[in-house]
Amino acid sequence: MAKRRKFSLEAETSVLTSSRRRCALCFGLEGDASEKEGQIAHLDRDPSNAATDNGLWLCTKHHSRYDSRSRQTKGHTIDEVRAYRTMLYEYLASGPPVLWPDASTRPTRGIGVSLDVFDRRIPIYRATMEFLRAVVRGDKMQLEELFKFAKDTDEALFLFDDDLAEYLATLYRRANFLRSTHMMMEPTHGRTPELVQEWRDSMHWFTEQFEVARSRFVPYLRLSGGQAHRKSESPAGNK
Repeated sequence: MAKRRKFSLEAETSVLTSSRRRCALCFGLEGDASEKEGQIAHLDRDPSNAATDNGLWLCTKHHSRYDSRSRQTKGHTIDEVRAYRTMLYEYLASGPPVLWPDASTRPTRGIGVSLDVFDRRIPIYRATMEFLRAVVRGDKMQLEELFKFAKDTDEALFLFDDDLAEYLATLYRRANFLRSTHMMMEPTHGRTPELVQEWRDSMHWFTEQFEVARSRFVPYLRLSGGQAHRKSESPAGNK
């Protein structure tokens, strides 16, 4: 068994400041960029390799899982976790907005919305459809596109309800995961049949979301009878 070496103070400081104690696996798998209690893990699982680039911050749960080996389940690969770490560092360096903050209020759907409510909600619907079109292009999604979607929809919980806000968060997390899959497929040796199938399954799921998203937004964007009539008679409605 390789002798364990401690990370140097410089290496430790580099990992802590780069990660800000955000777990790479929490971020890559769940889109969770909140601070976590944890430890500096060895990326290559070799405790004797104390190089700075071999360190990353993992929460206690994910560190234990990453270091353990199971014959029954497929564990996280080194390339996979490295990709999540890269995505996390890019995320933190770009300073994106907070995503879908929690709130205890739950707006009611009602039987129809006013023009004022409609005009505040429709941009989030349009941002969602634009995001889906960007995902299904088939090429690697850019980090800026993920951040733009988060920024354009971060008020969803205050304009809709928990269920729709969680759906938007799911779109973000799955697109983030799809991006990491694409990154792992870029090296020739990383394009395994399992990864290719995972990418195809994700793309198929996203193509189905156009109709799913429309059906989810409909109850919140249907104008009341009088409001719909006014909308159709307005200059914008006659375009």
